Amino acid sequence: MLNRQLKWILAIVVIGFIASVVSYKMELSNTCPTRQLSIASDIQKYDKTLNPQFCDALNSKISQFNDMCKSNIEELDCG
Repeated sequence: MLNRQLKWILAIVVIGFIASVVSYKMELSNTCPTRQLSIASDIQKYDKTLNPQFCDALNSKISQFNDMCKSNIEELDCG
């Protein structure tokens, strides 16, 4: 019984590892919708903190996103 469970656990771990490698190679974690959600989350964080250094970093992230994803997210006014 333990042998069978061990085989299943090993199979799941191997499949998970392979999926992680494939995802990394295909840059699935770096797709435009995923990056857009990350930026939206960061904008909400900035609205709470109003940290000017965070704002500058976020504007840089927005600019890179707009260039890579052919988008037009408006940059923040850090002043």
